[in-house]
Amino acid sequence: MKDGIILWEAHRGGGGGFEMPESCRLSFEYGWLLGGRPEADVNMTADGVIISIHDPTLDRIGRDLPEEVKGKPVNELTYDQIKACDVGWDEYPGQCVPTMAELFSRLKEYPERNMIIDYKRVRLELLADLIREYGVGSQITFASNDRALLRQMKSLVPEIRTKNWLGGTAEAIMEKFRTLEQENFEGITEVQLHLNQLADWDGSSWRYQLTPDFVREALRITENAGVLLQTLPWQFEKQDLTAVLDLGVRSFAVDFPNKFTKICAEYFAARW
Repeated sequence: MKDGIILWEAHRGGGGGFEMPESCRLSFEYGWLLGGRPEADVNMTADGVIISIHDPTLDRIGRDLPEEVKGKPVNELTYDQIKACDVGWDEYPGQCVPTMAELFSRLKEYPERNMIIDYKRVRLELLADLIREYGVGSQITFASNDRALLRQMKSLVPEIRTKNWLGGTAEAIMEKFRTLEQENFEGITEVQLHLNQLADWDGSSWRYQLTPDFVREALRITENAGVLLQTLPWQFEKQDLTAVLDLGVRSFAVDFPNKFTKICAEYFAARW
C-alpha cells in the first residue's frame, strides 16, 4: 500500500505569512508548486468582487496604505482600491490581493491542482455560482467551523469537498468531534483538528493539548467513516511532526509549507 502525505493544506494563501506574503498570487503559486492546497479566505468587496483575504481590513498585511484605506473594512472598499494596495514584502514587492475568479481561472488551467476555501464574509450562493461558472468544484475543499454551512455548500456544489475545522481547547475540540461522530459526519468529507501547544510544554515531550491517544482514536473513527482526518500543528519542529506522523496522520495544514515538506521528505525517505 502506498504511504505518503495526502491533500495537505498550505495555510493563509499558500505561504502562511511566514515563508511568503499571504494571500497574493505569489503565495498561491508557492503553495501549489510545493504540492499543497493553498487556502483562500473569502471576503467580498463593496462592488461585489469576491477576494482572498483573511482579515476584515488590509491593515495587517498592507504596506504604506493610503489613509482612506486604513482601518476600513474590505467590504466598504472597491476592488480597485484593494488591488492598488501592496501586500508584499521588501523581498517580494508589488503583490496584490487576488480575486477568486483569478484563482479559479488558474485552477481550471491546472486540473491536477486543488485549493481550500475558508469561509469568512461572503454570500454563499454567489460563491457557489462562481465555482460552478469555472467548473472547479471537484478541485476545492470548502472549510468552516459551521457544520450547517458546510452542508449547505455541499447541497449547492455536490462535487465539492467539505472540511469541518475544530479549534479551541482540547475539551472543546473533543466535544465537537464527538458531535460529528454522532451525526455520522453527515455532509463532511474532512475533519481538521487544531493542535494547540501545551502551556507547560517542556520542549522535549509531546507538544500539543490533544493527547496522542485521542488523535489516534479520531484517526481510527474517521477512517472507518470514510472521512479524511487532518491536523493543524500551529508550531512544529522535526520531533513534533514526526510524533504526529508516527500516529498514522497523513494530512496536515501548515503555516510553514517548505519546512513541512522537508521534514516529511526525510521521514518517508527513512521508510524506504
